Amino acid sequence: MLKNKKTYYQLILDRSGSMHDCVDTTVSGFNEQMQMIRSMKKKFPEQEFMVSLTTFNQNVYFDVDQEDPDNIKELVSAYNSQSWIRDSDKIIYEPNGMTALYDAIGMSVKKILKEAGEEIKNDEATVVVVIITDGHENSSVKYSYAQIQSMIKELEHSENWTFSYLSNTPDAVEYAVNMNIKRENAIHYNKRTMKENYKDIVCS
Repeated sequence: MLKNKKTYYQLILDRSGSMHDCVDTTVSGFNEQMQMIRSMKKKFPEQEFMVSLTTFNQNVYFDVDQEDPDNIKELVSAYNSQSWIRDSDKIIYEPNGMTALYDAIGMSVKKILKEAGEEIKNDEATVVVVIITDGHENSSVKYSYAQIQSMIKELEHSENWTFSYLSNTPDAVEYAVNMNIKRENAIHYNKRTMKENYKDIVCS
């Protein structure tokens, strides 16, 4: 992963209604990921780490755009009694709506290519994309399955992109493999223990 001087972490997080029953583990898992990336930044001071967060339901939201890990706000549940005030120092996580998975992947990748495409092409930067969802696509309008399949295949082939996929659907691993994500980077998680799965895959 640390083959060059810069790593872009792109986290793509489902916030559709079906994530409602794993809000707490999702929130704590995300915040622990940030702690691990901060630890890596300290361990490898010569490296530069940038983090982006895309969340999606039937719409796609760019919550964090290429921030230093030390500047990433804490993710908090909208259902937590202490987070009812929309705190500008927090990222509010409130699952609802449908699942535009393909749009979230396609739009996030396109954004990275627009902003850092030359660095990546010149072997100056690596991208780690982590997709976390609990359901199948049902509402994308900008990207199709075939387009995402082709996009991932091309980028993985360049060796400067790594895609990981976490889902609790029974066919999670095969679904990811069919999208051209490497089998070893696909995990079927249990909503009760998904925090451990986050740890296993994000900093691998």
